[in-house]
Amino acid sequence: MPDRYFYPGILASDDLKLLHETVRNVLQVENGEGAARDPEAVARIVLRLYRTGLTEHDKLLQLAGLMVDRQALVGGPVF
Repeated sequence: MPDRYFYPGILASDDLKLLHETVRNVLQVENGEGAARDPEAVARIVLRLYRTGLTEHDKLLQLAGLMVDRQALVGGPVF
């Protein structure tokens, strides 16, 4: 059993790679208005979703994209 199961707050290199790829992919996809997305806000959303247990890249990418778009519409944090 890997040590990360004993220390759930610690991210392994595979975790960081997944998070990095997801943030980059969310930033590459433009929303309907064509406005640039804030990289810090995207990274914050992706990390929060990952820590809640959403670890599949495709699902994480889709939900993070929706949340970033919603944040742009609402004008504030989404959760």
